[in-house]
Amino acid sequence: MSNNQVLIVDDEQLILKSLKRALRRIAPLWTVHLYESGQEALSDLKSGVIQPDLVMCDRLMPGTRGDDVLLECRMHNPEAIRLLMTGDTRIDIKEIVASNVHIYISKPFEHDDINNVFNRVIRLKALPLNIDIRRALGRLEHLPVLNETCQKLDELFKNQNVELSDVAKVVETDPTLVAVVLQAANSPFLGFRTQVSSIDKAVKRVGLNTIKSIAIASSLGETYDVNDSRFRDIVEHAFASAFIASRLMRLREFPSEQAEYAFSMCMLACIGELYLIGSPDTVYNEDLQQASQPLSALITYYLLTLWGIEERLVEDIFRASSEVKCSGHFSEVFYLARRLAHEPIENNLADLPSNGDRRADDYAFVAQWRDAISAFQESS
Repeated sequence: MSNNQVLIVDDEQLILKSLKRALRRIAPLWTVHLYESGQEALSDLKSGVIQPDLVMCDRLMPGTRGDDVLLECRMHNPEAIRLLMTGDTRIDIKEIVASNVHIYISKPFEHDDINNVFNRVIRLKALPLNIDIRRALGRLEHLPVLNETCQKLDELFKNQNVELSDVAKVVETDPTLVAVVLQAANSPFLGFRTQVSSIDKAVKRVGLNTIKSIAIASSLGETYDVNDSRFRDIVEHAFASAFIASRLMRLREFPSEQAEYAFSMCMLACIGELYLIGSPDTVYNEDLQQASQPLSALITYYLLTLWGIEERLVEDIFRASSEVKCSGHFSEVFYLARRLAHEPIENNLADLPSNGDRRADDYAFVAQWRDAISAFQESS
């Protein structure tokens, strides 16, 4: 018997009844607590009457707002995933981030949207993190959320027969994303000799996995201060390493799908670093200091799982960002690309610097990439 609990707060009875019916099918073993009043929900949260795994709140309600309920949840039930429901299409991402939110969904929503949320909650509960670290991550403030464009793309990508033209139509609704996708499609790192100016051709050229990771990076620009040079430096390094990883994979004649996968690894690995720029005091959190992995890697791991990014990709990013020794070609190209984005690497193994965290043997894999590195450097 499951002891999982979900708390739902909405002043509209029709919404509550609809969600209750949906949850009977999606999560029949979960205990569902329904509230029409934010104040009543706050009272039960504060008293500890319920210990929810998921809290779903309408944003605008008479009296106590959903923001207040989610703040209480962040403070006293940090393990719970906090979801904001809103019918306001004009709401700014920064407003949502300030509301102590993990996920937001726009009304009206489909049952598939709720099913997707529950899948994310289950994945987060399964992460191999101790309770202190889990609570510390849940208490982090101003966590970034993915914008509506990312959510629409995510829905499309769930369809194995997704049409590139449909992806292009979604991309076209976001001017910032259009500019970044065109820049990526015309990057010399991808090895194309002709320039493209249409989104349809750009989407076809860079591939779906690349589009998704670029969309996520673009979305974060709505949360963070893009005028901050530290933010720009991290994003530029992530893009550079992603392009280099893709290029090295292609030079070694790996399939294009694997080149795209390597691009996504390097692109998405910067999420935790970006968060720490905006919330530098996080590094002093005593519970998070106990983790054996780098803090930025841990936050990336948490957020990518929260956003429902492919499990295998999240695990590969976490391992590549955390492990001292490279293992497997994705981890190898991840390390090489991030180094090359900073400084040239000579082909001679003896020229590679060593440090206390790496033995000389850990660099042996570079020999297998020597020809690709040389070809890349000659073409750069």
